[in-house]
This record gives sequence, structure tokens and C-alpha cells, in this order.
Amino acid sequence: MKAYLLIFTLVYSTFICSQTLNINVSDNKFGIDETLSVIVSRIQDIGNYQNIGSYDEIIITFGENDYSFISSPDSLEYSNSYIVEDVNTSNQYTLYFTQLPIILIESDNTIVDEPKVLASLVYTDDEQTVTSNIGIELRGGSSQGYPKKTYDIEFWEDETGNENRDVQFGELREDDDWILDALYNEPLRLRSYTASKLWKGIHTPYHIDDESEAKSGADVMYVEIFLNRQYNGIYNLSEQVDRKQLKLKKFNGNMRGELYKGYSWGASVTFTSLPSYNNNNRVWSGYQLKYPNENDITDWNNLYQFTDFVMNSSESDFATNIWSEFVEDNLVDYFLFLNLIRATDNKGKNIYLAKYKPDEPYYYIPWDLDGCFGTIWNGTNQNITNDILTNGFMNRVIDENPNNTFTNIASTWFDYRDDIFSLNSLSNSITNQYNFFQDNKVYEREFLVYPNYSFDNQSLEYTLNWLENRLEYLDIYFGNILSINSITTSNNFSIYPNPAINKIHINSIKEIDDKNYKIFNCLGQLVSNGTIENKQIKIERLDKGIYYVIIEGISLKLIKN
Repeated sequence: MKAYLLIFTLVYSTFICSQTLNINVSDNKFGIDETLSVIVSRIQDIGNYQNIGSYDEIIITFGENDYSFISSPDSLEYSNSYIVEDVNTSNQYTLYFTQLPIILIESDNTIVDEPKVLASLVYTDDEQTVTSNIGIELRGGSSQGYPKKTYDIEFWEDETGNENRDVQFGELREDDDWILDALYNEPLRLRSYTASKLWKGIHTPYHIDDESEAKSGADVMYVEIFLNRQYNGIYNLSEQVDRKQLKLKKFNGNMRGELYKGYSWGASVTFTSLPSYNNNNRVWSGYQLKYPNENDITDWNNLYQFTDFVMNSSESDFATNIWSEFVEDNLVDYFLFLNLIRATDNKGKNIYLAKYKPDEPYYYIPWDLDGCFGTIWNGTNQNITNDILTNGFMNRVIDENPNNTFTNIASTWFDYRDDIFSLNSLSNSITNQYNFFQDNKVYEREFLVYPNYSFDNQSLEYTLNWLENRLEYLDIYFGNILSINSITTSNNFSIYPNPAINKIHINSIKEIDDKNYKIFNCLGQLVSNGTIENKQIKIERLDKGIYYVIIEGISLKLIKN
């Protein structure tokens, strides 16, 4: 009897001391690549899985299969990977947990460059799971030769695509048409993302008061993709630039809203010559007509007339009328954006040109922003920081400075340099995204399938050094514009004494107190700013030298003794 009791006690003690943690991952929240032996999974409330090292066994269930951790971890983290084993087959996998949304795509069809073919898609994040039929096709030109493909997808209500379906992801818009941008030619997979966010951060559509939902360009978000159960890495899920995005007026039998896509280095997109057009063709001199639709009308006359005006109008006509033909603030922001990131493909090619409605001005929208921040379109580093990107339109604005616009561009540069264009703001955006990818092992699993870049700290340092040098060059360039081209003789303001030592007085025909002022040195660096008090500006802290005082767009030369 004592022997039986001892055996029962040992068995019971072993049973109650053995603990197993079971974790269930919902369907569609994970992908398994059997070839790579990789699992990428979302997990709900990962913070609940801290201090789990006391468990004798941890079982995680994906779908109908159980997997055991080879070594029980102390916690589950996005920043770690884990070796798990299928309890039925004994096959081992590297398990990653991701904070990014996961997209699972499956298709029995070969995906080609038109037409879209049927596939199924499942998207999941913290807030929602979307399951749908889609049409999918390859997107891009030279990028179709890369092993990692970019796709155009359209959400369908059925398997035929006769009826589309609008869906929304995160803070992106609700729509049926989306881009999955592969980012293969981006050394750190963050340039087009950073540039897209930057453009949206500086520019607002001029007609926002009339169209509150209008956007200045395509917004993006990162996702991780499995295609036919193979891990495809990280992508930008991107909105389309289209009539709906920009809130252009619909065709109603007449041309109203217009949208043109610069897709090649044609003469008209760069304003270098003016070939004739053919209204039987949806392309002209580097442009594709995107709206109105082909079944509505094809008419190049409006764009032709605008291009002709930019290239051939008289100097006085150009100065008087250009900003009724094109949105001045848009050109200011686009020129600064283009040159800050040095997007060499986006000064003609890779530009959308749009018009909100008839008798309104045109404006620019950037797209395909992969070649920037020190690289070009194929991902090659191009360590050039001392040039200015323009096209024929921008060159004319620079040369003739209508309405003092180019001076305004230079002044706006320094406004932005205090905030969104500051080295600290820009470098933090890049570094934080890089650190997120490194810390969460996104680069590690990207490298498993696409080892074309090392995704190392050296690549980050190159980008940050390039950015610092670019900012330094542009500070000097725009500073020279203010100091040389912006000096205007004005009956509105004058300063005295000049030279001055401690303060200057301002003569003005109108009230000047509480107006803002800025003072730049000869390098174009902002050295002082504030508000005018008692028609005076104190300058005692300035070093001896030549400065430029900016008051309400007027630049006044100052000598400090």
C-alpha cells in the first residue's frame, strides 16, 4: 500500500508542476514560408507574454498546426526571433512577430503586366481583417526586371471584376485601387516612404477649402506580404494619384478636372520644346492623359496651350499671368521639395500635372519617389549635393522672378529650415525608421529573400551625411538668392543708421510694430528673428558683417559695425 501511495505521489507531483503555455494565433494573422522555413505572425497583446520563462513548454498554434518552442523564452518580443518545431512533422522554423500589417495573396493565375488577373487577398492589422477578391497585375517599367515585383491591385466584389469594392487601411483613403510598391531598388527601404510623408507634411492642396478631403499626393504605409505562401518582404501599400485622390471635378460632357502623368522624358514635360499633339492618342510628348477617361474625351489642347504659354509668352505676359495659370505656392513647395531630396527623376518624368476645374491653375504632384536622398532610380548611390534640379518652367521662374516668386522660394526655404526641413527633424525621421526596421528584425527577414543590400549602419551614415551636406549647400544657394536677387528698392521700408552697432530704426509708411522680421547672414543662414517693437530691431548680438533683414517679403541690406 505504501509503495502504491509513493508512486501516485510522484506522478501527481510531476503533473501539477509541469506547466504548458498555449498561444493561439487567429487565422489570417500569419504567413508560413515552407521553402525559407520562416513564419511571420502578428500577435495580440504581446505585452501579456512577459515573464514566461517558468513554463516547461510553450505551444503556439497557427491554424490547425501546433508548434513548440525549442527553447522556452523568458518573453515574446518583436525584437527577437524564435526557433519553433511543428509537433507533427518535427520541421523547424524561424518565427518572427511583426508590428506591421500582413497581407496574404494567393492566385492560381500567372501575374502579368495587364490585364489584371483574379487573386484572393487577406489584410490584417490591430483594427481589422479584410478578405476580398482582387485583380492583380505587375506595375512599373524597368522595375519589372527586379526579382521583387511591384503590383497594382484592384478590389473586386466578385471573381470577374465587374463590380469594384472600396476598402480602407489605417489612415489611408477608402478606395478600390491600390499599389504594392516593392522598394527593391531602395538601399534602406525607406526613401520613398520618407519622401512621401515629407511632401504631405509641407504641402496642402490650394482648393482644400472647397474640397476638404483633397490630398496633395499619395499616402503610404508599410506592410509585409506573402504571395502564394512565399514571403515577399516589406512593401509600401500606397494610394493612387487619381481624380478621386485630388478631388478634381468630374467630366460632365466638357473638360473640367484634368490629370496628366509624366511617364517619360518627353520634351513637353520638361518644357524644352513643343511638338504637335494628336487627340487620337492618350500619350503626348512624355505625358499620359489620366483624366478625363478615354471613354469620355481625349483633348490635349488645354495642356498644349499652357506649355506654349510657359515656353513662348513675352516676359511681361509671363510675369502678369503665370500665377493665374499655375499655383504659385505649389511651385514654391515643389521646387524646395525636389531639391531638398534631390529627386532626379521628378523634375519632369515622375510628375503629375493636375487642374481642379476649368479656369483654374495647374499644379504638380510627385510620384515614384524611390531615387532620392543620395541615390538614383536604380538604387545606386550618387553622392552629389551641390547642384540645383530644374525644368524649363522652373528655369524661367528663376531667370525672370515674376511676382518676386523666386525670392519667396528662398525665403520659404529658411522658414522650413526652422522646422520640417531642419537637420534634426529630417535625420530623426530617417534614423527612427531605420532603427525600427533593425530593432524589429524587419531588415533581417528582408535580407533572407532579397540580399541585394546589406541594410547596415554604413548605409544609414551615408544617407545622413549626404543630407547634412545637401542642406549646407542649399542654405548657401538660397542665402545667395536673398542677398543678391532679392534686394528691392521699396518706398515702404528703410532702415537707419546703416551701418549700425546696437539697433536699427525702421521708417515705414504703415504700422510696422508687431510685424515679424528675419535676419540672414551672407551664407543665407538665419541668425535672428522676432517681432518689431517701437519701430526698432536690436542687433547687438550680431557679429560684424553684412546681413539681410527681411520684413514682409522685402529684403534690406544691413552692415553691422
